[in-house]
Amino acid sequence: MGAFHRLTKEEKEQCLAAIEFFTNSKMLFLSKDISLAQLAEETGITVHKISYLINAEFGSNFNDYINLKRIDYLIDNLNQPMLKDLSIKEISLACGFGCRSSCFRAFRKHKGKSPSEFLKRISKN
Repeated sequence: MGAFHRLTKEEKEQCLAAIEFFTNSKMLFLSKDISLAQLAEETGITVHKISYLINAEFGSNFNDYINLKRIDYLIDNLNQPMLKDLSIKEISLACGFGCRSSCFRAFRKHKGKSPSEFLKRISKN
């Protein structure tokens, strides 16, 4: 981790704001091939610094950070025409997951349920 733990609060906040801005505004998480290197290129922040900040500030690794963005996007857009009538596999791909199984693994890890179970619970409310 090197000198990253010595970043000032302002430096951390600026970097985290840039990470969040580019990830969210450009919806980088919707690309199944998004990488730390691409995020570094977009933000101008080094790969190592991004990795450190995501680990230190969000308590997760890059893949979990991106998968949580995908899950939030899926949940927020479930009733939108673009996702409404799609299968779980099609929804998974539309939300940036490489395949249905990676979506299932991420959902189970972060929500404690499969996407199907989660969607059934939401539709009952």
